[in-house]
Amino acid sequence: MDQEFDSTQESDPTAAAPDQYGLHDLQDATVWDAADMKLGTVSQVALDALGKPAWVSVPLGLMQTREKFVPLAGARLVQGAQVPDLHVAYSSDTIKDAPDTEGRDTLDPAEEELLRRHYGL
Repeated sequence: MDQEFDSTQESDPTAAAPDQYGLHDLQDATVWDAADMKLGTVSQVALDALGKPAWVSVPLGLMQTREKFVPLAGARLVQGAQVPDLHVAYSSDTIKDAPDTEGRDTLDPAEEELLRRHYGL
């Protein structure tokens, strides 16, 4: 089952809300970029001010030491046989170029603003 996370369409009753899936649905999901290139596994889920999933981080790089946050806006979660697949709406280059954060499961307002600007949100 595909599920789209799109917090910009909260007034549309047919659009799925980002909180329809819990943290356990996103944790350990395999992340795929907009071109269906596998990026890695969800490491952290950051919540918005209402406690709803808004961002996920995925470790990147040869040794997977660079963790980058990706917004859930426009993403879709597909339940797989083993683990779910999270297809995000951004290219791997855009994700790799995202501003670095402190690697926590929460984003401070300044970090979130930098990320929003980077992703055009």
